[in-house]
Amino acid sequence: MTSRYIAIDWGSTNLRAWLYQGEQCLESRQSEAGVTRLNGKSPAAVLAEVTQNWRDGTTPVVMAGMVGSNVGWKVAPYLSVPVHFTAVGEQLTSVGDNVWIIPGLCVSRDDNHNVMRGEETQLLGARTLSPSSVYVMPGTHCKWVQADAEQIHDFRTVMTGELHHLLLKHSLVGAGLPEQTPSPEAFAAGLE
Repeated sequence: MTSRYIAIDWGSTNLRAWLYQGEQCLESRQSEAGVTRLNGKSPAAVLAEVTQNWRDGTTPVVMAGMVGSNVGWKVAPYLSVPVHFTAVGEQLTSVGDNVWIIPGLCVSRDDNHNVMRGEETQLLGARTLSPSSVYVMPGTHCKWVQADAEQIHDFRTVMTGELHHLLLKHSLVGAGLPEQTPSPEAFAAGLE
């Protein structure tokens, strides 16, 4: 990849874009034009809007997330786990001139049927920053990933964030509770 590139996390409801020169982020932008909120625009038109003044025609764009799903720009086929980390970058799906979608990952076994789109890219970054055999990826649908130095072996999805939201907003458990605010101290205590 060239030293100047655009990285995009394009989910169902939002799009986040970063312009990089080498390892330095020069600028970032956000849009509410997730793949389910294009409002009649084509994905190519939304990409052009979000990256306006960033591309010179040769600047590569690498996208991850629901943009590669059956409701996205173009289906980027899933890679079956176990899979080598390097395979993720070798199986990109082209959607235009130097514009690529990163594949998602899937597990299909009798005891586990699972998919991820977008988290695989976060996993590549986490592996680079802090190699581990287990990764926990919090979110609406939390992912627990088992890996080694070379491969992703397995992952599970847990609806932790979604259940938390449902309990607080739509159940008797959350009725009458004050608005919740993040607490770094409580988070640190929970880790210990």
